[in-house]
Amino acid sequence: PPLMVVQPHGQFVVIASVSLSMTASAHNVLKSSTPADGSTLDRSPSELALDFNGQVRLVKLSLKRSDESIDVGFKPDLTAATFFVVPVPELASGTYSLEFSVIGEDGHTVAGHFNFGIGMPAAHAESGH
Repeated sequence: PPLMVVQPHGQFVVIASVSLSMTASAHNVLKSSTPADGSTLDRSPSELALDFNGQVRLVKLSLKRSDESIDVGFKPDLTAATFFVVPVPELASGTYSLEFSVIGEDGHTVAGHFNFGIGMPAAHAESGH
């Protein structure tokens, strides 16, 4: 709520709250990932890791090489966490894109993505975090 300051002579000034409830209005974002967005790996990772700035529920995750979907056995989990690890099968050389959707504590769904390459540079695309 705004802060009201009463001045002499009965006048008052309304000072807007500076915080504007930042936790309620700020959406959760991906802080970091393994592999890192834009990284080039020598060999296939055994897992993918996502680290968020707050408690989220990971409700969608898909991994693609070019236009081919890679089955990582992902199942949505409604347990909130800040860190998720997803085991992956042996991945061939190529460029990969991981897309995800999370639901934050505020109930908003946020989608994002990151890219990495194995044996070659990652595809250039706008980062999702």
